Amino acid sequence: MHRRLFIGAALLLSGCSTIGITDLFQDYATQLRPVRQAVSQNNIASAQQLLPSNSRGHSNYLLNQLETARLEFLAKQNSQANETFEAVYQNMEKKRQAAKVQLSAGLEQTNSLLTNDSVIGYEPAAYEMTMLHSYKALSYVFDKQLESALVEVRRANKVQEDALKDNQAVLDQQAEKAAEGYPDMAELIGNVKNGFQNAFTFYLSGLLYEADKQFDDAYIDYKKALEINSENSYLQQTVLRLAKKQGFDQDFEEFSKRFGKLKQTQANTGQVIVIAEQGLIPARQEFHLRLPIYTSRGDARFYSIAMPVYHDAPYAGSNKTVTLDGENLPLTPIVRLEALAAKTLKDQSAGRITRQVMRLVAKEKMRAELARSGGDVGNILANIYNIASEQADTRSWSTLPSQLSIAQHAMSAGQHALSVPGHGEIDFTVSKQGLTLIFLTSINNYYDTHVVQL
Repeated sequence: MHRRLFIGAALLLSGCSTIGITDLFQDYATQLRPVRQAVSQNNIASAQQLLPSNSRGHSNYLLNQLETARLEFLAKQNSQANETFEAVYQNMEKKRQAAKVQLSAGLEQTNSLLTNDSVIGYEPAAYEMTMLHSYKALSYVFDKQLESALVEVRRANKVQEDALKDNQAVLDQQAEKAAEGYPDMAELIGNVKNGFQNAFTFYLSGLLYEADKQFDDAYIDYKKALEINSENSYLQQTVLRLAKKQGFDQDFEEFSKRFGKLKQTQANTGQVIVIAEQGLIPARQEFHLRLPIYTSRGDARFYSIAMPVYHDAPYAGSNKTVTLDGENLPLTPIVRLEALAAKTLKDQSAGRITRQVMRLVAKEKMRAELARSGGDVGNILANIYNIASEQADTRSWSTLPSQLSIAQHAMSAGQHALSVPGHGEIDFTVSKQGLTLIFLTSINNYYDTHVVQL
């Protein structure tokens, strides 16, 4: 009897085909810590080697592919990165279209009741999907493939449109009440309204449409970016510039009242656009929340459940300006991905708590059954399993930057130089009425640049 119980407990620990033994005893954020450290130390090759590799059946497969593609992007392996990103996109499209996914998802939810949320197949959050398409677009831009880049920004915009339509879910009142003890993460979330509207993707879309001379489309997406991030002075000036250029007099007048006058530029100037991705998005950490579970007799028993949370303060990096020909320009955040991540997690808290309550009930029933059939040994094995499997789901795309910032300036046609504190100069050329994109990545000791004439 005892042997059968031991074998049964071992099968419970290892029997979920969607995860491995390592996943039961070590959460995702802990597994990714060496990878994040390698990126911060400017050792992308080491980060690629340290990244865990998962099979297609693993619950972390899509997340693993996102991390893989991001590291390929940082390593300037653009074609490989785009192939990996595209595979994730196609996989997500199949998930949406296949009717059998409902059955699969149901089985995963059932398995999670006896383990934890990590057995549920990871599906990228909306903000992560917008960044997937944004990075694909940037890779195409770096390779001078503007039309392909435009396809990706359209996909990124559709992600946000779909998320906006789907954002009507009503939270269960009991779960909301239980979530009162969950950290609000207000400092990290700031003033973002939801976890999926990404001003950067709309700004990038507007920039690429402008490069393709589709000025009306560019204006529409710049305005969408401004609606999300109305405090960005560069966005304000960009919308004013396009409103005047396209003859939208009423818009121009209204925006001028809100944001001030449009800065005048000479006819022989071009626009220099600096996009800087900065820092490394915080990793999720484990937080223990105490919840009362009522017995059939109405007695309350308090249980501690493990929940994911963000503890870090907002990003405050040292590189807050760039210098163009000796003139200092502030880098102004266009999106704080850390805020979108925290807001997404906060919005998911009620559902997570509901699953945790169901999980506690299911595990308690399993423990009682093992204790009944196996006595003290069964009870001990059940308790060991419950402790081992009680783990917060800390999965998220962990190699994203904390934020992306922009600077934009009109400069005369010809040769110019940009410098970033602590790094060397970048020489570049500005063409008359052209667009010059300078893309910077700064993650602790990692620093890289791309310069593209759009």
